[in-house]
Amino acid sequence: MAWANGIAAVDYRSARCPVYLSFQTYSNMFLRILSVFLLASPAVWGQEAPLFDLEAAEVYLEAEKEGSRIFRFSVKNAGTVTAPAESYRVFFKVNGKMMSFDTKTDAIEPGQTIVYTAPEKIPARQPGKKLKYRLIIHTKDANASNNKRIGEVILY
Repeated sequence: MAWANGIAAVDYRSARCPVYLSFQTYSNMFLRILSVFLLASPAVWGQEAPLFDLEAAEVYLEAEKEGSRIFRFSVKNAGTVTAPAESYRVFFKVNGKMMSFDTKTDAIEPGQTIVYTAPEKIPARQPGKKLKYRLIIHTKDANASNNKRIGEVILY
């Protein structure tokens, strides 16, 4: 620090001045922050995707019974390990309306299939009516491409 006419003149390029940060200091800070984010990613930890693979296997409409019909749908574990309980959620919609959802799910062994029944009934005598369904499994499994089944049923 130098004095000129009673005023302190500060050299901002000085290493002792906390106000001035060089480009090199900024680049070092950037590299440090970047390395923290990279080390925090699961890919660096060697964490693998789960080996269970849940599949939206089948959706079907039961035969008419007492003037109504019900949907049944199945979820299959096509993977090599057990899918833990509550590691997935199952949602079923018909014509955009939520018919069934299950968030308190059971464990599924490899190769095992669980069949669900939608609690809402569909009136049977509606010839030509289209029912567009969507079965969705929310989970983090080995193959996300088979976690949905979308289709259409035409009543007769």
